Amino acid sequence: MDDLRERLDGMERRLERIEAERAVEQLMHRYVHAIDVIKDAEVTAGFFAPGAVWEGQGNLKDFRAEGLDEIREMFRGNPSMLPFTAHFLTNPVVNVSSDGAEARGRWHALEAATLFDGETAVWLIAHYDNDFVKHHGEWRIARLRFEDRVICPYEEGWARTRYVSPVTLERVAQPRPVAPEGQDDTGDCP
Repeated sequence: MDDLRERLDGMERRLERIEAERAVEQLMHRYVHAIDVIKDAEVTAGFFAPGAVWEGQGNLKDFRAEGLDEIREMFRGNPSMLPFTAHFLTNPVVNVSSDGAEARGRWHALEAATLFDGETAVWLIAHYDNDFVKHHGEWRIARLRFEDRVICPYEEGWARTRYVSPVTLERVAQPRPVAPEGQDDTGDCP
């Protein structure tokens, strides 16, 4: 009987972990749906825990909001800066703490967007690396880290333009590969 109780307890713990992982994944789905479709700052702020941080990394390191008021305010301005967005999240990895009260999740993100000028269409390739907490029995985002790898014009692609600023529209070309020392980098055969 003790063996059966242990097995049932183990199954219950595994089920709780799986349910928590799934709940965190669904929270991220609802979050990107809100910023892509609903575009309501109040709704978006509702996915965050009190004291949460939204942190841009990479080229977006100047974007940061601490606490629900700043996060809400950031998302009030988001539709004018990015009037169209469509996030595609892939490769989820969610790890739940042993006590089931916290989690960490990582996703690759591909985002199609239109910038504030209404004419510049871009691809964003990024990573989410987020911390989550249970707040009043519901999962919330405690710290969202959004690190862009590429923000490139749709027409030019990431092979030619590595980054276009969503604030100034300034473009940064993709650096040319440097030939290893002692090799000709002109492409001509010796």
